[in-house]
Amino acid sequence: MKTENILKKFIVLEGLDGSGTTTQLKMLKQSFDKKKIDSFFTMEPTDGVIGKVIRDALRKKIVLDSKTLALLFTADRNEHIYGKEGIMEQLENNKWVICDRYFFSSIAYQSLACDRNWVVDINNFPLPEYLFFLTTSPNECQKRMENRDEKELFEDIKLQESILDNYNYGINIFKKSGMKVFYIDGEESAEVINEKICKNFFPMPI
Repeated sequence: MKTENILKKFIVLEGLDGSGTTTQLKMLKQSFDKKKIDSFFTMEPTDGVIGKVIRDALRKKIVLDSKTLALLFTADRNEHIYGKEGIMEQLENNKWVICDRYFFSSIAYQSLACDRNWVVDINNFPLPEYLFFLTTSPNECQKRMENRDEKELFEDIKLQESILDNYNYGINIFKKSGMKVFYIDGEESAEVINEKICKNFFPMPI
């Protein structure tokens, strides 16, 4: 991947399933709203047409070839970034954009069944200015997901070490890009994690 373009004011949250990224997205929204900072909160896969197909595949309602699923994620992401009211438009309107998952998730998950270099190559998208990775053990993630109504495609604990390895590979590619990468202990309280993230944007206390 030759991506070097970094999108200012673009924040991405990443981690294993159950690591707490969705919780942090909600808490960050509260923090940004409290500070009255113009911001846009979003996630991948999106709620768009392509994203809904992806969610059906993740919930095992439909069965797709691994490459088809990887390409659908790429298509959904392209629309998410460049489509109407997408990430680029929000940034151009001088908003902060905070996203739960981005192409690092594709490298981590789609590389389980597809060639990792191929997955990297098809995800030639701009980088976020900030990437926060919640380091949460597979066992802890599994405990947190036990009460979920539906078990998704990649939630098997046996896959988590491979997923984590793919995450590290994907993030390390961009170590010299200028993207700001933060590894945060995802097993601390949600409030402590929120404080550690927010201190990069506003003076404490929040």
